Amino acid sequence: MMVGPGRRVVLAAAAVAAASARGATAQVQVPSNVEGQVTSLWEGGSGCSWIYKDNCQNTDEFACRCRELNPNGPCTPCPNSKPREAAVPDAVQTTVAAAAQLPAAAPTTQQPAATIAVPAAAESTATAGACSADQTFQFPSPTISASRGPLTTEQTWMKENWPGYHNGVSLGGAYVIEDWMFYRHPGAQTNDATLQLAQGTTFDNLRWSEEMLKGDLETAYATLECHITKFYDDAALDELADFGINSVRLVVGYWIFDDPTLYPGDTWIHAPSGSGPHGNYGVNPDGFFTSGTGPLTDLVIKLWNRNINVLLDMHALPGCSSPHQSYAGVHCEPHAPNTWNGQAHDGISGGHKVRRADDGKTWTDVAKKIALERVVPWIKFVNKMAPGAIMGYELVNEPDIASSDATLQEVRALTVDLGKDVLACLGEELKDEVFIGIGTASKNVPSTKVAQDYTTSYSEYKDSYVSDIHHYFYWAGCVDYGAKTFSVQCACEANLPGTAQENEDADWSNWMKSGVFEQGWRFYIGEWSAGLGTAHKCQGGVPTTSQATSLWQAQKWGYLNQYMHYGGKASNQQSAFFGDYYWNGRMGYNWNPSPSVCAGPSSTEHYTDFKSWDWSLLRLIKLGIAKPLSKMGWTPATIASKKASTCTGTIPVLCEQTQAPQAPPGGQPGMAPPGGQPGMRLDEEFGHPLSVEMAPDGGDNPRLAIAGAAAAICAAAIVASLLAARAMGVGHWQSAGAGASDEAERQLLAATSGSAAAEHQEANKEAFEA
Repeated sequence: MMVGPGRRVVLAAAAVAAASARGATAQVQVPSNVEGQVTSLWEGGSGCSWIYKDNCQNTDEFACRCRELNPNGPCTPCPNSKPREAAVPDAVQTTVAAAAQLPAAAPTTQQPAATIAVPAAAESTATAGACSADQTFQFPSPTISASRGPLTTEQTWMKENWPGYHNGVSLGGAYVIEDWMFYRHPGAQTNDATLQLAQGTTFDNLRWSEEMLKGDLETAYATLECHITKFYDDAALDELADFGINSVRLVVGYWIFDDPTLYPGDTWIHAPSGSGPHGNYGVNPDGFFTSGTGPLTDLVIKLWNRNINVLLDMHALPGCSSPHQSYAGVHCEPHAPNTWNGQAHDGISGGHKVRRADDGKTWTDVAKKIALERVVPWIKFVNKMAPGAIMGYELVNEPDIASSDATLQEVRALTVDLGKDVLACLGEELKDEVFIGIGTASKNVPSTKVAQDYTTSYSEYKDSYVSDIHHYFYWAGCVDYGAKTFSVQCACEANLPGTAQENEDADWSNWMKSGVFEQGWRFYIGEWSAGLGTAHKCQGGVPTTSQATSLWQAQKWGYLNQYMHYGGKASNQQSAFFGDYYWNGRMGYNWNPSPSVCAGPSSTEHYTDFKSWDWSLLRLIKLGIAKPLSKMGWTPATIASKKASTCTGTIPVLCEQTQAPQAPPGGQPGMAPPGGQPGMRLDEEFGHPLSVEMAPDGGDNPRLAIAGAAAAICAAAIVASLLAARAMGVGHWQSAGAGASDEAERQLLAATSGSAAAEHQEANKEAFEA
């Protein structure tokens, strides 16, 4: 609700008294001179001056103390603070009412208005306003014509043999930078401004922006243009289509959709000029370079022309949605201010300053506004040109990963609740065409909570909400800790109903136990990889062709069987298993986006010493490791007969580190801090649990044997992480003991390292060199 020149003051007291109990938030503007009088009336000095715009969400000691000092404030005292039915002292009402009598020429016309957040009436929700606002913004037209060609041979074969299966890949690394993808070979020339990173460099989109800002602005824009338009070039997209890819999970950051008209009071570092080849490029108030939506639209049209539909994945949200993660856009800390808590003008936890106006908006407000007023209308804009191009919108990737900062309600606000608003804004023409992707990662919001929400408060969205599961074996899972081997059969059968391994991945298993998939709620594997970090020390510190082949084939076999098991359980006789998305399309270790070079495709040369080469689907295709399903003869009729050749054998793991190169600190591929939650990619180096023996029966709790009293204190935290993870049925590791030195690992793993380990290492080294 905006205040025009003729009515400078909104009676905030009346608005609060009338609507605070509803819990919604509206923006009421009060002239700066009046705001000073209003804020001075609250107890607690300047430390509580914010209390009149309290949203009842923060529960730290400072917020609770201010509520205690102000019993007439907008919220009830802690614990369990909630909006009051009337929450403004009489003195405030008097001040605001008096200010309403100011003459038309009052000085407030020359002063910026301050925005006060007060509860709003149901008929004035942000959703309704956002949906109406989306009609005015004009998106750049694509430079690519929408002209859909025929299916490729493999796409045709997939359609005929696996109808409805989304044979996908995630396209990460273009719009969101993850440092581990861009590490250079040891000793290679580095340049942070062009993403040529030294091993172990902590990096993200904000750091990249800061590095580019040190130079010429036009050069920076040209560098960004090269990266986002050429990292996945036409040749790469053709190769994916020829392989049979019919769906991609397109990874983006919120800054792509940010623009100066969303919040006119915010100050852009460099606002888009509106002219020239980079007229839509700029640097937003938070420090992120953005191209606007033009290049993204072009990429979606290119994909649509190749019969590849898009699941838009919001990997990085305003304010930082996951701590210590490069994929969040900035390495932040697990506390406010961030996506979940705190006002935007206060910056981002970890000391990151921004240029957002002090107008009361939270980072959650910014995230919702971008989703409803930019992303949704952009989807409408694209799908009008290319029908069905955007088939899904995943609202938050791995929300608050391995952290307990965000509450259940805060995560709901940007997932299942925001999903309702998005669908409403999409309207009748698109709400049944575009699904909402729902992911989990927060300690406070396990899959059991979301499944419970599905079957209670959100049951009407059964056909619209599709769950995203991330499933990795890189860190752990399917390991016989006594024999130190990885079971390929276990990888095939992981979480496949009716097999001995149906509870292998705990997060996935909890979804299954809730019964939602059997009831027809759909799900997909949003991320998986052939990477097997537990085997690296047995393989010279790097992947091998045989290991990558076994892991790719075993997991693909399992996913196709998931599709068959859940066949017909979803609406319209669809399978509840939607499909899979390999992580990632490519790596960037040899990539150079400098405008004078702008080159570096995924290659089959000079890659074998790169620890994450098997995370690139394009490389696996080029090497013949990942093969089109038609070439493998995998159909619903034959898939069972392929089990014997696909799902047998073991891979040595957990060897002594006698051949591996020194691991980079903080390294790759994205690992977890101790105690991380299974299933996610996090940003710290893999570390083994120290002298831990796991029950070889696939069963349940580990038997711990900490070697040596001197190591007991350091090992305790690591073992606690392992116990927590294994107790949940670890299907993939979150780096318990991350950051432990190689020497500490060597000493404390000695108890479980037999002579066979050296033989395995030597055999694998010879095979790798051959």
